[in-house]
Amino acid sequence: MNINNQIQDDKKLILQGLLNKKQKYLLPKYFYDEKGSKLFNKITNLKEYYPTNKELEILGNLQKEIRKKLPIHSTIVEFGSGSNKKINKFIKSLIKPKEYIPIDISKEYLFENASIIAKKFSDLKVTAICADFSQTNRLNTILKNKKKIVSFFPGSTIGNYLPKNAKKILKNFSKIIGKNSYLVIGVDLIKNKKTLENAYNDKLRVTAKFNKNILNVVNKICNSKFQTKDFEHKAFYNLKKNRIEMHLISKKNFTLKINKKNIKFTKDETIHTENSHKYSKNNFVKLVNKSGFKVLKYFTDKKNYFGVFLLKVK
Repeated sequence: MNINNQIQDDKKLILQGLLNKKQKYLLPKYFYDEKGSKLFNKITNLKEYYPTNKELEILGNLQKEIRKKLPIHSTIVEFGSGSNKKINKFIKSLIKPKEYIPIDISKEYLFENASIIAKKFSDLKVTAICADFSQTNRLNTILKNKKKIVSFFPGSTIGNYLPKNAKKILKNFSKIIGKNSYLVIGVDLIKNKKTLENAYNDKLRVTAKFNKNILNVVNKICNSKFQTKDFEHKAFYNLKKNRIEMHLISKKNFTLKINKKNIKFTKDETIHTENSHKYSKNNFVKLVNKSGFKVLKYFTDKKNYFGVFLLKVK
C-alpha cells in the first residue's frame, strides 16, 4: 500500500531548510531512498557502530519477559522498516502474532524487506505501507480496526528528533495505535564522546556516503543539480545538547537553483543533515510520561550503552 504522495510538500520542506538564513538544514527522512536505506543497513554492520549489536543483544535477552507482558495473536506495527535481524528477533519473541505491518517511506526497500519476512514467517499476514509515519490521520484510518497492536520503533530513530518533536512523535504513535496498545522502542544512551564520534565517523566512510546521498535524494525530488563531490562529511558530539550532529561542509562558493530560487553556498558553510540525541534513562522516562505512554519495563546491555523500553498507551 502506498500513501506517500507528498512530492509538493517535500519540495517545500527542502526549500525551507536550504533557505534558512541561520543554518541550512535537510530533514533526515530524506536519507532514505533505496540506496540510502541499503547504505544505512551497511552502517549497522560496521564495527564502530555499536547501537545495532547492543540492541540485538537486548532483544535476544528480553524474549521471555516480552512473552509475559505482550498479548497473544497481536498485530505488529513497525515504524520505519529497518534491520531484518531486529524484526526477526522481535517476531520470535511474540506468541502467534497475526499480522506484521511495516511502515516506511523508502518503497523499494520496504517491499523487499516485507517480502523476506513473508517468506520466513509463512503463517504471518504481512501488509507493507509506504508512508511517512508522521501521517497520523491516514495511518489512523488504516489501523483503526486492528486489535492487540504491539508497535516496534528500534534503532534509536527517536533520537533524530528534537526532544519537543520526539514528544509529538510519541503522542502521534499513541493516537495511531490506540489505548492499551504497546510500543517497544530503542534508545541510545549517553556515553563517552570517543565511542559516540567513532560510531558516526567509520574508517570505511560508509557513513560519509550515506550522509552525502541525501543530496541525490534532493536532486530526485527537486530536479536540482547538487554534486556530492562538492561536500565533505562531518559528524561530532555536541556535549551541551547531548547529541551527535551530522553536517555536509561545502568545499567551495557556488549558487544552485531550486524552483526558481537561488541558493547560495560559501566555502565551509554547512548543511545540517541529522541530529542523534542521546538520553539518560531518567530523561527518557520523563519524555515518555508526557507523551501518552507509561513505562512498563526497561532493558539495557552489559555496558549500559543502549536501552530498550516497553511502553503502554495510557
